[in-house]
Amino acid sequence: MLKILLLGTNITTGGAQKVLLDLANWLEQEGVQVSALFFYDKDGLLPEWQTQSKFPLDCLHAWAVNDKPLKRANRLLNGWLRLVRVMKEEQYDGVVTFTHDSNILGLPAAWLAKIPARWGSHHGYPNLSKIKILVHRWVINSKLSTGLVAVSEFTRDRALQEGIDPTKIRLIQNGIETEKLSNLDPGNTLKDLNIPLNARVILSVGRLVASKGHEFLVRAAPAVLASHPNVVFCIAGDGPFRRSLELMINSLKISENFRLLGNRKDIPILLSASDLFVMPSIYEGLPISLLEAMASGVPVICTAIPAVTNIIKDGENGRLVVLQDEDELSQAIIELLDDPEKSKRLAMQAQELVRSTFSLANMGKAYQDLIKEHHTNAK
Repeated sequence: MLKILLLGTNITTGGAQKVLLDLANWLEQEGVQVSALFFYDKDGLLPEWQTQSKFPLDCLHAWAVNDKPLKRANRLLNGWLRLVRVMKEEQYDGVVTFTHDSNILGLPAAWLAKIPARWGSHHGYPNLSKIKILVHRWVINSKLSTGLVAVSEFTRDRALQEGIDPTKIRLIQNGIETEKLSNLDPGNTLKDLNIPLNARVILSVGRLVASKGHEFLVRAAPAVLASHPNVVFCIAGDGPFRRSLELMINSLKISENFRLLGNRKDIPILLSASDLFVMPSIYEGLPISLLEAMASGVPVICTAIPAVTNIIKDGENGRLVVLQDEDELSQAIIELLDDPEKSKRLAMQAQELVRSTFSLANMGKAYQDLIKEHHTNAK
């Protein structure tokens, strides 16, 4: 029986975390002895995640945002030493680390613990410092790591741009549980959110940060509402941009048609209650929320960024719009609201693509095979 550790940076609501947890669940169901470990609990979700997990899940408590520099460094060192000790004691066959921070800290620890298969992963996070890119390149290209998993063609290209040895990169695209995301009953979702039953619901999902581009959806809203006054825009997610979005919504006098939902655990249900899914992002790696929307059979509109154009083909399985262009975004929304037959056709094509290419089973088997392939000869 394989014994695998999945190592994440922080416990929070995010795409990389969801991939880690979904992968762990799939491996556990396949009989793999899998554990999940995180460096710190950003949002205080550890007890909840432990209760919900069928596999061992824990936190090193190796970071605290409010610590002074010296205390922060001491906490990180102690957490890293605990990580090395755990790895040595458990004698894993393989470790997969998620995000650059976990790659930089976790792979050297795995090498010290003599774990045979040591794989980092690249999720395409933006705005990395030059120092972090340099250190990450050295870790991945050295004997400390077996290699790097790119979760999309876009992140593979990014890894190459960062100087990662191409022979050490393996493409394993993110996957989702497609079977659980279709034909769901929204129940009283609209009523609970104070949305009229005759409303046309447009959903966007993502942290409220600049890279998600939610401000362009807000700016596109007045033009949409001029022709479709029964539209209600919902954004699921939270973050530092919430207040600025609230101010923008109020200044445009569209607050009655907007719902900032905060972090939600019922995204599949929200998708089932939605007429359109809009992703106005400026930057993505491989967006899990987009894959979930496609699997749910909801027509999608996205900005034409590299991580998306490998998935969405304009007019075939969704609509692509110019980056940071609220006028084109509003026109695309109106187009699909006015043409239900086209919306249905695009949604069906998108759903078929996700089921055939981006399933959790495909992703899980690829990671499982990766550890099997290297755990005996990757020292």
